[in-house]
Amino acid sequence: MASAQLHGGELPGMVDQELADLIGPGLTAAQACILAVASCPGVTDILLAASSATHWRQAADAVAQPSLATAQLREITHVLASP
Repeated sequence: MASAQLHGGELPGMVDQELADLIGPGLTAAQACILAVASCPGVTDILLAASSATHWRQAADAVAQPSLATAQLREITHVLASP
């Protein structure tokens, strides 16, 4: 189960549009973060909450995307972990 997948808004601030496009072309930073979390091995359920109906639809669209490959998740983790 994944909840608070944006860590209170901290994660989208770490993702620029280039990284968001690497995760999923055309996704916003928030959508890219949600897709990355939803793609983690072992995550079978996502609790989505949003401040508006539009944001909820965007989040739902992100989790509807095909899961990212393990190698792509590793690459994303390395990018976010680098200083």
